[in-house]
Amino acid sequence: MTHALAPEVLASVDLPPDTPVELAGGATGEMWKVRTPDGPLALRCAPAGAGTTALVTAMVAAGRAGLPVGEILRRAQHGGSDILLSSWLPGTTVLDALRLEPGRAHRLGELMGEAQRALHEVPAPADLAGVPVWHGQVLDARASGGAVRPDHLGPPVGSALVHLDWHPLNILVDGDKVSGVVDWVNARAGHPLLDVARTHALMTINPMLAMLTARERAFLDELTQGWVVGYGPQAASIPPACHQWAGEMMLADLSARYAADPEGLEPLRRWTTRWTLD
Repeated sequence: MTHALAPEVLASVDLPPDTPVELAGGATGEMWKVRTPDGPLALRCAPAGAGTTALVTAMVAAGRAGLPVGEILRRAQHGGSDILLSSWLPGTTVLDALRLEPGRAHRLGELMGEAQRALHEVPAPADLAGVPVWHGQVLDARASGGAVRPDHLGPPVGSALVHLDWHPLNILVDGDKVSGVVDWVNARAGHPLLDVARTHALMTINPMLAMLTARERAFLDELTQGWVVGYGPQAASIPPACHQWAGEMMLADLSARYAADPEGLEPLRRWTTRWTLD
């Protein structure tokens, strides 16, 4: 189904005003699929300052390292929004592939883990911000001489490129390969274990998983097991401080969405507190 997008938005990235577009996703509906005579493109239209610079910086670094990310074609600003046009990535989301072929759940998880491990071999660009923590500090090894904190002092610091939203809706697969990684708006410089803990939380304790059917949850459990195998031993022994950090990040992410239903976050709060006490 096609949708309307302001002609001025399309013109800002040199597209004809009558270019067919359709909504393609994103947590706030900011991603669009643009149909051109030469094939589809991806257009992101988000409020200015909503992470576009970090997103572009991370995508360029990941692409140079050989990860499957969209090529940035044009960038513009219009009416208080950042407009980003990039190539369209092939394949389908891991979640859609899982629904079509649930028997491949373990293998799809392996692919996710292998690709995430490859990402963590990429040094973060010097101008990419460090991973945030919730008492106002920034976890960035570049500010501490490259040191890694012991677990009892809090989450570890590092300077790898981390995605921080690595889950089945943001990883595309085509056959037996990862064909695309999308939604880089949360990308930062940080320790790989924080990204691993974040993914684990997204696939196991995320309150939004309640919307899945029991059958889908079972497939997701198998997917998670495959992800651990694909990433390696570190995904099977995540330090408590990293779990706690991931829980705090998710609580911060979801606080506005659950403002009218704070009890909906209570299981996540208990889970997060559990790691504080360990």
